[in-house]
Amino acid sequence: LFLISPFWSLYILELGASLTIVGFLGLILGLTRITFQAPVGYLTDRMGRKRLVVWGGFISSLAPFVYFFATKWEHLILGVVLEASTNIVLPARQAMFADAIDPDKRASAFASIHTLFALFSSVMPVIGGYLLESIGFLSGMRLLFLVSGVVMILASLGRALLLKEDLHFSVGPPEKVNFVRVIHEMFEPILNLKALRIVALGAFFYSIAVGILTKFSVVYVVEIIGLSTMQWGLVAGGIGVVGILTRIPIGWMVDRYSRKMCIFVSYALRPVFILAFTLATNFRSVILILMADNIFGYIQQPALEAFVADVASKERRGRTYGIMNMIPGITLTIAPMLGAFIWESYGAAWSFYCSAFFSALAAFVLLVFLQEPETKEV
Repeated sequence: LFLISPFWSLYILELGASLTIVGFLGLILGLTRITFQAPVGYLTDRMGRKRLVVWGGFISSLAPFVYFFATKWEHLILGVVLEASTNIVLPARQAMFADAIDPDKRASAFASIHTLFALFSSVMPVIGGYLLESIGFLSGMRLLFLVSGVVMILASLGRALLLKEDLHFSVGPPEKVNFVRVIHEMFEPILNLKALRIVALGAFFYSIAVGILTKFSVVYVVEIIGLSTMQWGLVAGGIGVVGILTRIPIGWMVDRYSRKMCIFVSYALRPVFILAFTLATNFRSVILILMADNIFGYIQQPALEAFVADVASKERRGRTYGIMNMIPGITLTIAPMLGAFIWESYGAAWSFYCSAFFSALAAFVLLVFLQEPETKEV
């Protein structure tokens, strides 16, 4: 979907929707992803990884075809729900990936995957934009939907043929469904493992810090600092290039040093860059600060994914990733509203101050309460 995602909002508007509807469809997508993270994590540990990864891929591959045939925005709702399957099965993909990787190379492996996604997300929009300029917007979007759908189906077929299930189960008589027991089992890893509760709390605070500023950094840059939209585009492009070049070395670093300290450094330095950003006055200072923030802010991602695999056994890993994905999903949905309230009530700078506070709080929680496991789960 990298071909179409940068132009998605424009396509919705072309089908007669308003900006409110654009936000509404985004809300449906976000809520669908959040709602099913923990249940899919539970099914991942009960049914295996491959089945969910393969079927999730096939289901999500139907979304571009729904978009292709849409003639008004209401038709897009079904496609949005189907598209959510891409992220709904994320716990299964993460667990399968973590199962297959040497425990001492997990962060490097996750960083390599992130780099590949970053490369595609940088290159594919350029190709998509060229096609749209060449053959017209609506015709171009429908062509991109067809290409995306076909590629996603082929990718799902490849997974079905090549992936091997590494988690095996003893087949017994079917059990009567007990929803109380299912809910308890769904959240069992985080209830019984203190280290997971601590990193989940830290991730919760850090996600609030990120979410508060997610929608408003560009507004601050253009309206308060005074950069042009072209300059902001250069900032975004520069951040993307730096991210691609530094992610794999960061993964190597996380595998070499303590996961805890890597996450702590990432959380603890973000307030410094946020506060520096509020003092920025020109293009040069903005791009340097945000590049540094991007580099150090990324450290926590492979470190956290690797830490979860280190702590959670193979039989718990799907549920753990499901919970760890659900928590930031919820906060990243709510936090922008908090950021908007603070901005409008107390001024733009206070949104950044609050973001810095929550990031510092996340760092404090990890530094004081988190203990790394003596041995890593295989």
